Amino acid sequence: MKKEKINYQTEEQKEMQKFFIVLVIIILIILGVYFLSKALIKPNIKEYEYTTGAVSTTAISVGTLFTAKEDSYYVLAYDFKSEDASAYQSYGTYYTSNKPDAKIYYLDLSTVFNKPYYVTENSNPKATKIEDLKMLNGTLLLIQKGKIVKYLEGLDTIANELKA
Repeated sequence: MKKEKINYQTEEQKEMQKFFIVLVIIILIILGVYFLSKALIKPNIKEYEYTTGAVSTTAISVGTLFTAKEDSYYVLAYDFKSEDASAYQSYGTYYTSNKPDAKIYYLDLSTVFNKPYYVTENSNPKATKIEDLKMLNGTLLLIQKGKIVKYLEGLDTIANELKA
């Protein structure tokens, strides 16, 4: 004669067993997704280049054109991606190396914020406020006390002004 083993379980015990089974399944799914995503994403991370940010003390935008801390300064506006960009940059560097107290800011006309003020013809040399400003590629502005005092255009004209 065999003895029957009777297993007495309460409803709470059955619910706890179901809960632990579901909990283990969820943890296994989360771990599976984690390791799968780690295996798939890791090779792609190598494709991205990490760069650190830097604050420029010589860059300016049209919105802050008249609010620099100096009383008198030049703003050299040109498209940083243009063929003449290195020439404009070298003229500005030459000017500041010969006059250490002088300040020159560089305005990139190709950025989103400055593009509305960049024109290929019909510039506005008599502009007195930002809304009226229209600049060609290669424009030099002399700002004194928040006003445009001198407006020059063209590579040769800017070279003469900054070399003087």
